[in-house]
Amino acid sequence: MDFEAILSEILTYGDFEEIEEEDNSFSELKYPKLLPMMKMYPKRYTLRGFGQVFTMKTSGPMGMELLTISFCPGEGCEVPFLLIDCMKVGKKRTVFVEYYDCTAEKPEREELIAVWERYKDLPDYDEKPHWYVSERAPYSLIKGGEGRDEELGAMVLESAGVYLGAVLEAKRSEKNLPGLRAFRERMIREGNPSSDILNKTLGKAGSEKFFKEWIMKIGD
Repeated sequence: MDFEAILSEILTYGDFEEIEEEDNSFSELKYPKLLPMMKMYPKRYTLRGFGQVFTMKTSGPMGMELLTISFCPGEGCEVPFLLIDCMKVGKKRTVFVEYYDCTAEKPEREELIAVWERYKDLPDYDEKPHWYVSERAPYSLIKGGEGRDEELGAMVLESAGVYLGAVLEAKRSEKNLPGLRAFRERMIREGNPSSDILNKTLGKAGSEKFFKEWIMKIGD
């Protein structure tokens, strides 16, 4: 999978506007700082009527590459929070398309279920237990394996495209924000996929600020 091509394609699916950062403290993250084994390059975008979209490309030891995209409906859009992670190490591939429906009404998601139906038979990735796994919507896709770059790449692009199509049709209400804020608080307090490396890189306070202002920005 070509992560750069995947991200570039997704950014054509909506009217994304990259945020020009006045403070560059988060523009490039390294761990450890002196002899870094991991380098992270985060960016933020706004999407009118939706909220903020976060992207981060990470490189690590043994040729590891990771692409993270967080779609946080921080303006009350009635869609789930979507977190996409794509990782490759050697020939191994792992792709997480995670939906967390924090909306007030939790309407049926027929369009997202249809995408799940098309890709559900790809090999599942056997992940370790975490509290947030049980919070995921059942149409999430957690897949992996070798030699499936084309299928996994298509899964990511279709998932993002259908989701952003749903954003255009979705209602907006402040009632959708309390559940989203509560979920964000749990991700900070109880742990999230990025907790370990962000705490090591930024410290606990810096990690919380980064999560609230970059990964899951809600409201002002």
